Amino acid sequence: MATKELLFVVDTETPHRKMMAGWLQDQGYRVKVFDNGELCLNMLDENPGAICLDINMSEGLDILKRLKLANRDIPVLVVTENDAVDSAVEAMKIGAFDYMTKPVDKVRLKTNVDRAIEMHTMITKIQRLQGELKETYSYKNIVGQSDAMKQVFAQIDEVSGININVFIHGESGTGKELVAKALHFNSAYKTGDFVAINCGAIPEELQENEFFGHEKGAYTSADDSRMGKLEVANGGTLFLDEVGEMPAKMQVKLLRFLQDKSFERVGSNKKIHVDLRIISATNKDLENAVRQGRFREDLYYRLVVYTVSIPPLRKREEDIPILINHFLKKYKSDIIKKITTVSSYALEALVRYTWPGNVRQLENEIYRAMVSTRTDTIQIENLSPEIQKFREGSVGEDNRFIPAEDHQESAPPAFSAPTTQSPPVSPPAGPTFDEIEKHAFLEALNRTNGNVPQAAKDLGISRATFYRKIKKYRLVN
Repeated sequence: MATKELLFVVDTETPHRKMMAGWLQDQGYRVKVFDNGELCLNMLDENPGAICLDINMSEGLDILKRLKLANRDIPVLVVTENDAVDSAVEAMKIGAFDYMTKPVDKVRLKTNVDRAIEMHTMITKIQRLQGELKETYSYKNIVGQSDAMKQVFAQIDEVSGININVFIHGESGTGKELVAKALHFNSAYKTGDFVAINCGAIPEELQENEFFGHEKGAYTSADDSRMGKLEVANGGTLFLDEVGEMPAKMQVKLLRFLQDKSFERVGSNKKIHVDLRIISATNKDLENAVRQGRFREDLYYRLVVYTVSIPPLRKREEDIPILINHFLKKYKSDIIKKITTVSSYALEALVRYTWPGNVRQLENEIYRAMVSTRTDTIQIENLSPEIQKFREGSVGEDNRFIPAEDHQESAPPAFSAPTTQSPPVSPPAGPTFDEIEKHAFLEALNRTNGNVPQAAKDLGISRATFYRKIKKYRLVN
């Protein structure tokens, strides 16, 4: 039999304590016994799956209160005398999982402990998943160290905890939904669902049903009642992607909903109230759409209360090497080949290219290049022809290889869909690769107050490499 969870048994009566411990051990549980509550409290760091507590001992109810204060998630099964049921009722009010009277029944003990362990396991799993979601969508894990992205992070931090309608503006592929999820999972609505609607992808005749749901028999094929996205998002966040594409009729209905957060399902006159947060986004100029009469001005002012603007990739070139490194690591398990480096020629072209499809296009380009390369290095010839044209000579020492580990890894933006690339354009007049690299090393030194070993560690490179860069760029007098 596999060893199960650790249990604590706290009872002043030695025979009864030993009897319960023996029964539970027979079921495969690990058991620790205590003859007083103080000893049990001192051992809570071992994180038992459940505690069986005799509340008729001295200060039994006080021990229960302290147990719940120390770790409210550990289920406590209280044991009491037959004539002390009032104590059991009081224990349940304090937060006991269940109670049993002496002499404890063997079957009931097993059943209650199994249920308590199941609940504790479920709570622990939910908390772990919530923690992972928050970590995954924390702005601190969005790839980027440029000043432009730091401004985005500051905005997310400023507005996450406030129930205010947020409008996200940015070109296609910049990561608007990723920012919306960061806002959601760091807000008071994080325990609810994050529900996204692409307003430009739903046919106009289906939008009302998609938002509000319908009642059975509302129309010919409505065989069952169905919740709309507003009900699904109750207690969470509704993300209106490409809100500028919303038809005029639906704009009116959404405005009516925003006035008091209530609506009616199609085919019903019953009001449904919901509590949720609205985050909207578009890659279009919504203010211009208002001027042209394509978007309602009153709805615009309801949605655009706080604006987060995501910069295009061409305006944060210093983030490109970091993003490349991340994508190399992200897809290493998908590609049989071990690809760890990018040649300097390829890296220069990737940095100089203007990326009309932004981060999403860069991700797809790196993945395609990883598939096509025959070595452990992405070479210039592995890149798309329009990107290859952006190489102008070598960078640094001839065709030196740039290790992927020379750039800091961050958590991934959630991009996947391919994007159509625009025709090649002239190289930007932005910073050169050397300037970008120099800036990254200066940033690392500033963050660590000149601590070279720590700065090298932050960038994921050796001290020797860092010292070579200091000498090359004359970073220290």
